[in-house]
Amino acid sequence: MRTSHCSLLVAALLVAVPLSAQQASPRQGFFFSIGAGSGSAGVECPDCDGLDLGDRLTGIAGYVRLGGTVSPGLQVGIEGTGWIKNSDGLERRIATAGVVFVLYPVPSGGFWLKGTAGGVRAVIENDVVALVGEGLMFGGGAGFDLPLGNGAALTPYISYFASTGTGADLNGISLGTDLNPNVLQFGVGITIP
Repeated sequence: MRTSHCSLLVAALLVAVPLSAQQASPRQGFFFSIGAGSGSAGVECPDCDGLDLGDRLTGIAGYVRLGGTVSPGLQVGIEGTGWIKNSDGLERRIATAGVVFVLYPVPSGGFWLKGTAGGVRAVIENDVVALVGEGLMFGGGAGFDLPLGNGAALTPYISYFASTGTGADLNGISLGTDLNPNVLQFGVGITIP
């Protein structure tokens, strides 16, 4: 009887140790993530009369994120995003930089949510005209880390940011209005936790 209890205990430990190792979070210390994909950008400029800012445009988008792991379920860092579209004789660029919080609701899982806040710069220009806006942005997103091995992960993601107070300048002269860009971005990244 005693032998069967010991056998059961040993068997339970042999099963429990690998299970606990599988559930342990791979996230610790420094993290780095970079990704690229597509982005749909819009610009709200209520008083930009005569400037056809048009509908939303689809362009190339991406991000770079790095920081530290606070706990298995929370990473804090900095993130920069970019969006670009060149067409109709105009170059359009939107860039952000800010602090980012990445929350893993299940610390041992791959699903995450993020929140970000910081600054934004939007430029619409050609050889004659440069419309520039700088202001504050805030945003969020979600993704999933699919393990590749050695701690790296393939990371499909979606994110969105909007901006406010992005004062518009036309060829260096203030228009007295805001140029508020927003971008919906989706793509795939590589994350190294």
